[in-house]
Amino acid sequence: MLLPYDPSSPNFKSAIRTIPGYKLDDEIPIRAMVFESNAIFRLPEYLELAGAGAENPLLVVVDELPIRRDGELLKPLVVDVLTQAGWNPTTIVLKPHDEQSLHTDLYQVRCVQERLVPGAAVLAIGSGTVTDVSKHASYLYGQESGLRVPLVVVPTANSVSAYTSNTASVDVGGVKKTLHSRYLDVLVCDVETLASAPRNATVAGVGDILVAFGSFADWYLAARVGHDKNYSGLPRTLIGPLDEIFGRDAEELRNTTPYGTALLAELLALEGLAQSLANTSAPFSGFEHSISHLLDMMVKQAKQTPILHGTQVVMLTVLTTLAFRHFMDEFNPGDINLDDCFPSHAEMQARVLEAFAFLDPDGVIANECWGEYRKKLDLWHAQRETAQAFLDDWEMIRAELQTIVRDPADLVAILGKMGSPTWFEQLDPPMPEAQIRFAFEHASFIRSRFTLGDLFVFFNWDRDRLWSYVWENARLLAAQTR
Repeated sequence: MLLPYDPSSPNFKSAIRTIPGYKLDDEIPIRAMVFESNAIFRLPEYLELAGAGAENPLLVVVDELPIRRDGELLKPLVVDVLTQAGWNPTTIVLKPHDEQSLHTDLYQVRCVQERLVPGAAVLAIGSGTVTDVSKHASYLYGQESGLRVPLVVVPTANSVSAYTSNTASVDVGGVKKTLHSRYLDVLVCDVETLASAPRNATVAGVGDILVAFGSFADWYLAARVGHDKNYSGLPRTLIGPLDEIFGRDAEELRNTTPYGTALLAELLALEGLAQSLANTSAPFSGFEHSISHLLDMMVKQAKQTPILHGTQVVMLTVLTTLAFRHFMDEFNPGDINLDDCFPSHAEMQARVLEAFAFLDPDGVIANECWGEYRKKLDLWHAQRETAQAFLDDWEMIRAELQTIVRDPADLVAILGKMGSPTWFEQLDPPMPEAQIRFAFEHASFIRSRFTLGDLFVFFNWDRDRLWSYVWENARLLAAQTR
């Protein structure tokens, strides 16, 4: 692979220790990351590498979705491979429980955790939900019992980066949260399985990576206003020059060739590791993810069909990179009176509760959002001097942002080459402007992570003018691509 850092290389761990920002006491306990043809036929070997034994219980965690690999059903094939090798797998099928599509919540986590016993190992076969459920169940069991659970993951689509991170995205009280979890032991990326995935899943995986066009800048902003002390250049260095990589290999990726399929799997693995080594998901989860999380909540409340995560967040990244361009062009620190930039807790609580009252009649979700947002508001109030330093240092900050924020036109061009939707009307179902605008303008109120959206709130930005700029320019870029 023509990547700066190849996760399948035996020298990978030693190589990345030389990247500036790598903490020398960090250890990646992943024992192997495999990106190969016919890798599933070596699963007994990889399970043993993870510390599992054929004589012990093996829980195979899957969902109800039938997955085909070169026309053959994958899950029965894996069970047959294991059985023929002398293993005795027990399958756990995750099923929806709350009239919604299957998603990662504490109910699903408990369904797996309760089946774990001393000596048991877990083999997760699926995408993000199956992986996060299996990962977090193994983590909680280990925390409570003191016993290590060997965990092997077989992704069924190149759609998310959850596989290699030590966090899990879990629905808690109706709000999606990133919780500390654990690393897997062995990642087994079977090229034939990944290449057989639906095209929209692969497109979503590309989108999951390309949010970096804007999210790195959000992370930098959070550091400059004193809200994130973990910031470093390590994730950007580790993942490599994405605009160059996708410009070079777009055709291989789009056609899911063996090379393109393995390349995308490696990029997603690097993304997950980058978040873990940074001790935060912030490098790949900025303003666009806040908007996406709120849209997910709105879709769930309305019982609409959700959009694939990666596709949704990358289309929102077009909006947020345009918002960054607008902010960098228009922001003048001389226009800011800091006395007007610190709204009271009572004022913001009222805004949050009023904005999200429609999500549930009891106000549980709105209060959960306020609880998260209050943490950010508290920190903002406690660091007025840092906010003043931000204004004083704006020219230097702006110059750095210009090197971090990627061109939204390049992003839309890459999406076009990948055959991805480039406009919200192309989604199934189409997403109306009013829904997107509401999420764009209120996304900062749902979680404690600081992003560009918070500066728009605290600096009392003209939201009508901002939205007109972002929406119309995104529409023009999409039209040019079509």
